[in-house]
Amino acid sequence: MDLNRKWAFLIIIFVVIISISQVSASEMENISDTSQMPLTSSQTDDNSLSTSDVEVIGDNKLPETPVKPDSPDLLVNETIYIDSTNIDEYFIDGELQQRCSNRTLVFVGDFENVGKLLIGVDNVTIKAAGSHLKNTVFDIAGNNCILSGLTIDLDSEYENNDYAGIFIAADNVTLDNVNIKYVTPANSQAYGIFASGSSQNPLKNVKIINSKVTFEGHNDRVSTYNCAVKFMNCLDAIFENNTVSASLPLKDVNFGSEGATLDSDLVLAVGIEACDNFTFRNNEIFCDVNKRPGSKYPTLDAVMVSKSDNSLIYNNSIYMTDFITYPGTDNYLYGLDIYNLNNLTVARNNIRIVTTGGKLAAGTAYPIQVTGPISGVNITENDLYSFSNGPNIGIYSQNYYGSTALSITKNRINVTGLAGVHEWALVAGIETQDSNSIIRDNIIEVHSVGEVGIEDNIYGVSYRQHTSGNHTYDIQNNTVFSDGFYSVSLLSSLNSIISDNLLVSFNDKINTDGSGFNHGDISSHEGTEFYNNKIMTIYDYYARINNNLDGGSELNYETPINNEGISNDVDGKDILSRNDDDSFSYNPLIPGSSKNSGSNSGLIDDSGEDNNPNDDNNGGTSANGDSNKDGKTDNHGVGPSNGGGSYSNVLNLQELLDRYDDSASSSNSSANYESSSSDVVSNNTDATPSLEGNTDLGQSKASASASPAGEGSSSVAKAYELQEMNDNNEFIPSIFYVIAAVILLAVGYKRRNSNLK
Repeated sequence: MDLNRKWAFLIIIFVVIISISQVSASEMENISDTSQMPLTSSQTDDNSLSTSDVEVIGDNKLPETPVKPDSPDLLVNETIYIDSTNIDEYFIDGELQQRCSNRTLVFVGDFENVGKLLIGVDNVTIKAAGSHLKNTVFDIAGNNCILSGLTIDLDSEYENNDYAGIFIAADNVTLDNVNIKYVTPANSQAYGIFASGSSQNPLKNVKIINSKVTFEGHNDRVSTYNCAVKFMNCLDAIFENNTVSASLPLKDVNFGSEGATLDSDLVLAVGIEACDNFTFRNNEIFCDVNKRPGSKYPTLDAVMVSKSDNSLIYNNSIYMTDFITYPGTDNYLYGLDIYNLNNLTVARNNIRIVTTGGKLAAGTAYPIQVTGPISGVNITENDLYSFSNGPNIGIYSQNYYGSTALSITKNRINVTGLAGVHEWALVAGIETQDSNSIIRDNIIEVHSVGEVGIEDNIYGVSYRQHTSGNHTYDIQNNTVFSDGFYSVSLLSSLNSIISDNLLVSFNDKINTDGSGFNHGDISSHEGTEFYNNKIMTIYDYYARINNNLDGGSELNYETPINNEGISNDVDGKDILSRNDDDSFSYNPLIPGSSKNSGSNSGLIDDSGEDNNPNDDNNGGTSANGDSNKDGKTDNHGVGPSNGGGSYSNVLNLQELLDRYDDSASSSNSSANYESSSSDVVSNNTDATPSLEGNTDLGQSKASASASPAGEGSSSVAKAYELQEMNDNNEFIPSIFYVIAAVILLAVGYKRRNSNLK
């Protein structure tokens, strides 16, 4: 080969090498395109990522492919990493740009006082990598969007976001593992999460799962709304595996001509209206009273459901407390409040209400309330408990605003209140002011905090408070443990059957030869059959259960012999006497158990003034808004302090729940959401809904704790590490080829010299 041909060959090789290098550099530019992945130098430190979050290649850390459940893996160039320095590149004036459609946005680092972020783009997933958003709220107006793993801390009013921490106004939106803590400003309107469509254009398939909302409302002096979670006009919505902790004041309810709607209640933990096929499952709801401002009917609902047909409320725990209201003062508490709907199943829920409030014939503490018009409602296998010092009913249903048809079966109900002869001084497991109801196989226990006379209103099942229209009942096979004298008491009935109900009475004045059915004027019961409603003392009941003797016919009994010389002498010289200086605590739920019970002893009002009516130097008298020593009205109900000390040293229920939730979140359990659980169980027939055959009702509850930063979240690359790659992307891919080219040139040059020699 002559010299010219050799040089031509080397030149061709060099051109090929340069072409390959340019193609490699072009591919790297595509991966590092800044329009798809922000490359900044300001990011969180290395501690925010664990080795499980990244794949290590040489000295560089590359992000693993983010994974979305039940969907193909996302490519690296579909992910946008956002921090506080580049957020304005993608949210221009707070609005997400259209080029971010079909992208996953990963929030990295902390964000503070960003304000409202509008997601008006479809098919967007927003995730967090250990980031914390302070006073940063979201308006989701794009369809098919997901928010996952966000932690949001709020303490302002957000009028430009419909007053919500997260406002949802689109279809197929999912909030998964979102943690919101919202301490509202005084006298402001606020919602933690608010999903709202319209009657003409309802939202579809909104899902809130595995999330936590901690909400503290303070609309004490104004008629504005405070609600932790609110759904309006949402079809096929799901609220599952969530924890809601709400601390709220007592407020009046604005009833309309057709009863109450969601807008009637100014304070709620969870509100649901016009949401057909709604699924409310496996949630924990904590609801506590934090204030008692002046109002005629101080009221609070934990969960309110209105106008939502074909829905399911299953396996939830609802806890409500009010220790602000004192004995002798009325308050109105409802665990699950149901209005104006058809075909609803309420099954296997655990509802607890405990309050120091209530007085004779005034106040409520009802785990479940149902208000017509309703039909096809099935309340079954629930565990209900309530304690108050006033009227108390486990399940209260009435047809004042329209006819009611429902079944109440296989529930366990335990209520304690103050019974009396007035019709409103009622303590009952079930008060059924219904057009047509089936009440079977319930186990009911009812007690009064006062002594019970034969005229007092304390029953297992009752229709005691008159409403218009006919009332038809099927009341059978209920077992009632009671301080009273009747298992069932009805003012009137039509074509009904009341049979095989057992009263087990704690009252030593009970007549076991009588009937447990109190029918009053027999002419008020047309076509009604009643029989076998037996009465038994509590002693006979347990003796019958535990006695397995044969009656003595085969019993061989021998008198025991004292063959050990055992003496009955007692030597008490070593028993210590009680110290008269010992102080004993008292039960605040039992009125009269302390001279301070039911008073304002050891309290201070909002101004720091002593508000103790038992103090000779204080002219105040009341815990619910009477005059204090300055002659001014104090409507600031506050809780008792420890030993009469400062109220600020006392942990309220909200603080205790926060501690509990914080400790629970440190566990390694995780909450999972199965796509199959989105099936809504409903009954569209005219028949009463039934649990039989609904095998999906037996699903186990998944825990709902949020994962700590860096655990279980999608892996995230440091943007500054990718920046270094970008700065050198033209050099790194081609350097190896340039070196190879130099070596070839050197070899060729050496051979040329040898040939020349």
